[in-house]
Amino acid sequence: MENVQDPDAVYEKAAEYWKQASADVDGMLGGFAHLHGPDIRESKAFIQSIRKKGFLNDNSYAIDCGAGIGRVTKHLLLPLFKKVDMEDVVDDLITKSLDYIGNEPRIGEKFVEGLQTFAPPQGRYDLIWIQWVSGHLTDEDFVNFFKRCKEGLRPGGCIVLKDNLTSSEATDFDAEDHSWTRPEEKVLTLFEQANLKMMHSKTQTGFPSGMYKVKMFALR
Repeated sequence: MENVQDPDAVYEKAAEYWKQASADVDGMLGGFAHLHGPDIRESKAFIQSIRKKGFLNDNSYAIDCGAGIGRVTKHLLLPLFKKVDMEDVVDDLITKSLDYIGNEPRIGEKFVEGLQTFAPPQGRYDLIWIQWVSGHLTDEDFVNFFKRCKEGLRPGGCIVLKDNLTSSEATDFDAEDHSWTRPEEKVLTLFEQANLKMMHSKTQTGFPSGMYKVKMFALR
């Protein structure tokens, strides 16, 4: 993986990239605002499916990791959970979430920190939702972050990763936003290293052809 000799520099450049993103849905989706509808629709269906399968036992508390202005928080998590925390590395985006979401009393804590060091509060969450942000972590930090996420779950809770996957066996590095896109087998290996079991998975549909495959994984 490119530049892993200096991960701090990669993390700093990634944060700078997101600091320049527009504080709207188009900015959060990297210029692909048209993906918002099918994204939220299939994510809701996935949460409902893992709930029916018994992998998600309560709807009291969730966290949106890599929340930005709160696109996923507003449209996916708040309709399904009683309380939602938010995490993002960019302070300005978290601040602007108040304008985007509104003064919503069910929003809990807003953590301004990178995932490479963030530790979800122990035993707090029914669902830890991690979407389009894990690619900003080195392999080692990916594993360590997911280990910390395990500690953040309540009994009967689960972690969901939703992210891009390469169609080859190689990992792609994006020099613009400083993120890695991994092949599925690599992601599954990292889950194993974090001592997590995949309970259910589903490939996103309804996106245009020619894009990375997007997949959701429910983990315990």
